[in-house]
Amino acid sequence: MLFKSLAQGVSKVSGKVPLPLILVIPFVLQIFAAVGVVAYLSYRNGKRAVNDVATQLLEEVNARVEQNLEAYLTIPHLVNQINATAINLGQLNLQDIPELERYFWQQLQTFNTLTFTGLGLENKDNLGAERLDDGTLILRVSTKATNHIFYSYSTNEFGERCSAVLGETPMSDCIKKRQEILDSIKFDPRTRPWYSTAVKAGRSTWSEIYPNTAGITAYLGASMPFYDKQNQLQGVLLTNINLSQIGKFLRSINVGKTGQVFIIERSGMLVATSTGEKPFRTTHKDYGAERVKATDSTNAFTKATAQYLSTKLNQKQPIQRLQQWEFAVDGKRKFVQIQPFQDEFGLDWLIVVVVPEADFIEQIHAHTRTTIALCLVALLL
Repeated sequence: MLFKSLAQGVSKVSGKVPLPLILVIPFVLQIFAAVGVVAYLSYRNGKRAVNDVATQLLEEVNARVEQNLEAYLTIPHLVNQINATAINLGQLNLQDIPELERYFWQQLQTFNTLTFTGLGLENKDNLGAERLDDGTLILRVSTKATNHIFYSYSTNEFGERCSAVLGETPMSDCIKKRQEILDSIKFDPRTRPWYSTAVKAGRSTWSEIYPNTAGITAYLGASMPFYDKQNQLQGVLLTNINLSQIGKFLRSINVGKTGQVFIIERSGMLVATSTGEKPFRTTHKDYGAERVKATDSTNAFTKATAQYLSTKLNQKQPIQRLQQWEFAVDGKRKFVQIQPFQDEFGLDWLIVVVVPEADFIEQIHAHTRTTIALCLVALLL
């Protein structure tokens, strides 16, 4: 009886629906099902491909940064060692100020990545050559003869001071004498971080990152104490690099479309970033400046990444190897990698590379749309 009723129902339906349509519908449903499955698999495989591409990009960027840092940070300590050897061999006379000035000035001509090289002595004398932001080389001198007040001198082509008396040095060979506000500052190198850190360590080391005396840029100083034949401290050699140079290199790296790379200390203090943000802020108009934590960055992406990483850095086990994570900001996924960077002189930084998933996700959507379109074309054919 049941089969009879079912047969009658099918007969009625078949009488209303054309037979070709009845035959086509199952095939159409199969095709749409196949399109759906293919689209899903395409999307899932695309997501996996995004993870792979993001990981590869993070590692490639990190490798470039490491390579550059190693090359850039080797030079300051090498220069200090060269200068210490010259002093020990008697090739440099610490009493001959003009000779020292020419020597350090010439070193900046040779090593164009340095921003300062010079020395501070136990008798409070301090002198060296400095490279300004526009590339000009000047002499920085604070000695007993200047009552230990810092003076800045422009130079001629031989690294000699320009005289304030125009007749003594031809103007064609000498820029007009530069007088800076620093001229009114008394200076004792023994109170500076680069000096005290090296004396305490008793060996070559890095100073803490510090703003220069004018508070307009931040330096990292390679310091090396040197001693006389009786092993009495004579002073500290100093060779500086400007952190803006590291930032300039970071800005030259393409991290996807909107990714970033920045360097922090384990304390979370910013060292350099690809966004152009300075790692310090001026606190008042004269000479005050303070370091900036990455979690206080003015860049929203840097700040959000640093805030996420702070939960990792505060763990009991410090990060000792490359690690990668994913996190979300406003529901949008980000890929982040952190890599320790250390050297024999006590440097302990963390290289952070971060890129949004959105930089790659458009490729997934485009691929999925193409797949669906091809399936629909196949259906129409």
